[in-house]
This record gives sequence, C-alpha cells and structure tokens, in this order.
Amino acid sequence: MGERVLEIVILLISRIRDHQGRLENFEDISSYLKSYGFTDTEISSAYSWVLDQIQSDSKFLVDNPISRNSFRVLTEQERRDFTTDAIGYLMQLRFLGILGDTQMELILERGAVMGPAPINLDHMKVLVGSVLFHDSNFVEYGKQQMYYLPPEDGLLN
Repeated sequence: MGERVLEIVILLISRIRDHQGRLENFEDISSYLKSYGFTDTEISSAYSWVLDQIQSDSKFLVDNPISRNSFRVLTEQERRDFTTDAIGYLMQLRFLGILGDTQMELILERGAVMGPAPINLDHMKVLVGSVLFHDSNFVEYGKQQMYYLPPEDGLLN
C-alpha cells in the first residue's frame, strides 16, 4: 500500500466520524476520489482496510481512542527529530483513531533511528505506512530515501 492509499483512509475515517459512524454512498465517495486522480485499486484498498479495521474492532470508530486522562508530550529530542508538519500529521492520525498509542510510539522510535533529522512530512508518511499496513517495503523505501548520501561525499550509510 502507498501514501495515496493512506490519504484515502484518512478521508474515509474523517467522513465516517463526521457522520456518526456512517459512511456515505461508496459510489459518491469513489467518484469524488477519482476526480482527484485516485485509481480504483487505491480506493478499493483503502476501503477494504477501513472495513477490516471495523470488523476486527467493533469500537474502532465508536469510541474516541484518545485517553481522557493523559496525553503524549514529545521530548525535546523528538521535537528535533521531526519537522512540525510531520508531527502535526502524526497527531492528526492519532486524533482520528487511525493510530493507537503503541503504533505512535513505534513510529516515533523508527523515525529517531532512520536517518538524518529532522524527518519531514514525506518520510513520516512512509513511516506511518510501514506501521499501519505492516509493510516492510515501506521501511526499506524509507531507509533508502533517508540514508542515501550523494556520491561526492564518499559516504554511504
């Protein structure tokens, strides 16, 4: 799965939450997404993932997953490791309930060791995709992107 599928997942979850757990007509949403250049395969993959989450966890969209007793504060190092856009994106996914506490921690940990800081929004999407869709190719793609140094430096991490 790719970043584009993740974008569709975010849109679907947002719409479901806005409509108290109901999803509008799939054909209307599909037409809307196609008008923005998304493919049938991407739309179907995202829709299937959302349905799988709902079927595996009946409270996935009913309860607000954010704990009312506490919230996660980023450390000084974490604020240096990620751009503001990347952290904002991560927080949006957490607020929507797409990511749980464990997944968020895993993403922060992976980002801290993946490459030169700060991790930008594009790399954050790769990290989120690797955790959310359990796709090791995302991680490898991210490592290639972040660890590659130009040949004139003479170094390759």
